[in-house]
Amino acid sequence: IASESYVGIIVDRTSQRPVLMVSAAGGIDIEEVAARTPEKIHRLAVDPRYGLLAHQALGLALKLYHDIAQARTAADIMQRLYTAFYAVGASLAEINPLVTTRDGAVAALDAKIVIDDNELDRRPDIAALRDSSADAPSEVTAREAGLTFIKLEGSVGCCVNGAGLAMATMDLVKYYGGEPANFLDIGGSSNPQKVVSALRIITADPSVRAILFNIFGGITRGDDVANGIVQATKALPLKVPLVIRLTGTNEELGVQILTQAGFSALTDMDEAVKQAVARAKAA
Repeated sequence: IASESYVGIIVDRTSQRPVLMVSAAGGIDIEEVAARTPEKIHRLAVDPRYGLLAHQALGLALKLYHDIAQARTAADIMQRLYTAFYAVGASLAEINPLVTTRDGAVAALDAKIVIDDNELDRRPDIAALRDSSADAPSEVTAREAGLTFIKLEGSVGCCVNGAGLAMATMDLVKYYGGEPANFLDIGGSSNPQKVVSALRIITADPSVRAILFNIFGGITRGDDVANGIVQATKALPLKVPLVIRLTGTNEELGVQILTQAGFSALTDMDEAVKQAVARAKAA
């Protein structure tokens, strides 16, 4: 091998476009190059209406190779990589390293493609290739239950309806001195079984010291969530404190269901988060 370079495409949320990045410093993590010598990375935001044009690819390839034949070969590889990136709805596609051999040939030795999960519903052929054994068991269980779940390192287990409210809940947990154990969004469905599945996932995490339900009823009905909590706690007796904030659609009925089952529900989000953090610290 005479040289090693890096070629990659990511989705840049700032420009809302795919960005092609190339660097002559290949063979190592591009993050390390970006941190230590960012000037060695050349970038191009690609207009998705037209794709990666030939002259754009060649311009970047000439940043890697002075030999025009090698640059043209590299440009062709870049265009093929962009075609693959776009075709499968990837969030990342990279070749590392892109090498030149001692006889002047250009070849891709290793490559990686990351498919955006949001694309999988439209591409069942790709979804079928997923190796669930490589994922965390809790994330596999959540995906099968139709939940959005990400494991974190804290001690406050969070079950929330809506991604925005879930992010705000985690921010408040940190604001009041705690650390969220997960991101878990049960979505807008009025399905008690989702709540049962969510609580099963949270209680399986040994690092959880308190559980916080934060439900703002819109499409999600408070009585359905309350029934789910009652069903789940009967099937899975809790070993950690549970704090519930419930407001919105069918709030009164939901609170009544919880009260009859021996639970109390708050309506103030800040107070609920404060209690969950305090109980997690005391556990």
